[in-house]
Amino acid sequence: METTISILIRTKNEAKDLPKALELIRQQSLKPTEIIVVDSGSTDGTVEIIRQQNDIKLIEMKPEEFTFGRSLNIGFQAAKADIIISLSAHAFPCDRDWLKHLVQHFDNPQIAGVYGKQAPQPDAWPPVQRDYLDYYGDRMRLQSNPEKFNDYSFSNANSAIRRQYWEKRLFDETLTGNEDQEWAQAMLKKGYKIVYEPKAAVYHSHNEPLFKVYQRTYREALATQQLYERKMTLRGALETYYRSILADRRFILDRDEQREWLLRSPVYRLFWTFGYLRPNLPNALWEPLINQWKRISSLAEQKE
Repeated sequence: METTISILIRTKNEAKDLPKALELIRQQSLKPTEIIVVDSGSTDGTVEIIRQQNDIKLIEMKPEEFTFGRSLNIGFQAAKADIIISLSAHAFPCDRDWLKHLVQHFDNPQIAGVYGKQAPQPDAWPPVQRDYLDYYGDRMRLQSNPEKFNDYSFSNANSAIRRQYWEKRLFDETLTGNEDQEWAQAMLKKGYKIVYEPKAAVYHSHNEPLFKVYQRTYREALATQQLYERKMTLRGALETYYRSILADRRFILDRDEQREWLLRSPVYRLFWTFGYLRPNLPNALWEPLINQWKRISSLAEQKE
């Protein structure tokens, strides 16, 4: 029996990029069975573009009802295929075999999900380039350990999921982000496996205004704290900021281009780091003083 494939795209104000993404999907060597778009309140003509496409099923949800998990669950519920692809509306397949590479591992019934490489856009800023290149490698990886952070790496910007396994465990609709990693870890705990397939590559990155950089990392930090109770201390934030600036500097100098980012990177990383620190305030500010007071008290007790 032939495997059926649904492609699910979530949109909000994606009129600029959606036509290109759809064109590249239609050029794939392996054709999807259906394309579904879940829109959460676009006002830029995105919905009108979708309605002009006879082969796309449009689902609209109220923007105030949006969470990443809820929009995915709505789209998955509407999908009819065996394998459901989650693709960002501004993620562009790198070649005609992207879809084929993304679904090729599902011959193994132990595979719950596959996610592909995300390459930075050609115009990506140096810090953005470095983040994507550091995170996504060029070697295929089989992930199976639910206690190992790298093994529940997953991204719904470019992923494929077996529908029957999603039915066993829906996406968490309460999270502000990381719903993909939370789902992947749940699958690993059930004994299934996740595959990272670098050949299933898309161009996907963001040159965001600084406030949006802060908002994105803040959402990620909130979800991480909710899921794993991981907290960033003030010292951890300062160390992260310093290491990131040094790594950006090496990256820029090695390529000998966009050298103005030697000055811009510290500002970018300031907003980036503060987003990760923000959910832990004000405790992160008081914690060093509290720890110091505890040490002083302990020394005083020992002297007595």
